[in-house]
Amino acid sequence: MSRGHAEIAHRVRRLSQLLDDLERGGADAGDVVELRSMLYGLQAIIALHTAQEEESLLSLVET
Repeated sequence: MSRGHAEIAHRVRRLSQLLDDLERGGADAGDVVELRSMLYGLQAIIALHTAQEEESLLSLVET
């Protein structure tokens, strides 16, 4: 699970950097594509991580 947390933190930092860059210089089509990719990737990782945590918690309840 800690690897999932590390990946989420990494992507949030990268997203923050991208947003800072966009604020300074505006956005072109490539930036919009990268931003969309970052958001979809982050959403997928969070969904997977949440499912993994739920499975772990359910296994504790069942035992």
